[in-house]
Amino acid sequence: MSASAALNAGLLLNPGDPAGAMPFALPAGPGGAAIAYHSSAATPDTPPPSKFTSQVDSAVTVGNTFGANALTFWYRVYNADQTPDGLAIVSLGVPMWQPPSPVRVDQAAGTGILSSLGMNTGGAVSFFWAQNPIGEGYVSAWQVIETPWTAYTLKTVGVIDGTSEDVPALVPIPEPSVYAGLAALGLVGFAGFRRFRA
Repeated sequence: MSASAALNAGLLLNPGDPAGAMPFALPAGPGGAAIAYHSSAATPDTPPPSKFTSQVDSAVTVGNTFGANALTFWYRVYNADQTPDGLAIVSLGVPMWQPPSPVRVDQAAGTGILSSLGMNTGGAVSFFWAQNPIGEGYVSAWQVIETPWTAYTLKTVGVIDGTSEDVPALVPIPEPSVYAGLAALGLVGFAGFRRFRA
């Protein structure tokens, strides 16, 4: 059984869903099933003085409850801060592309278990460790997002505690058909703008 095949017990999250309880049914991370893996450099928050330094590991596996070619995204956050007054990490935000779509979420057992999660109307998924923050030297459990998307790229996710930092990670990108739809909408808007000015 592939790593993503074990996600069926996860929680279906729809755009606009408020934060709620997070399941943790996964036994481990993506392992050898990953088709892509990225570990960011340790990144300090901004603006200075730095209050925390984070590192994000991300991975992609293929095949989930949305289809054989649909991609699953895996994230874990490491608090690499070594300053005396460093803060614990309380949130990770992962952007999802428009049009927003339901996703299925889950997390691995272990340290750094989530307190809650949510999905805004734009589709971005936010993981929260508010009641169990990630202190200096600790790493979160793997957080998992099953998506219907079939393409990915290296962009940024947001790591937060009081201040925030954008950290490079693997995220979904729109399908070619979505790009075509967005381009068509842009052309319709431009045509309307020209008529309005005429």
